[in-house]
Amino acid sequence: MRWKISHNGHDPRQIDLLAVLALLVLIVAAYAYFIHDPGKPNTTAFIVPSQSVKW
Repeated sequence: MRWKISHNGHDPRQIDLLAVLALLVLIVAAYAYFIHDPGKPNTTAFIVPSQSVKW
């Protein structure tokens, strides 16, 4: 099936290409944010319950 290029608007392939590029940028930005988040601790802390707690 061939693309029909309209003379009064944008080529649908250009819009699809821009959408794919925008999604790729969004995915890379989210990945970089979650990998390099300075707010989360590097070590895992275990909570040890006190012996004085009565269940």
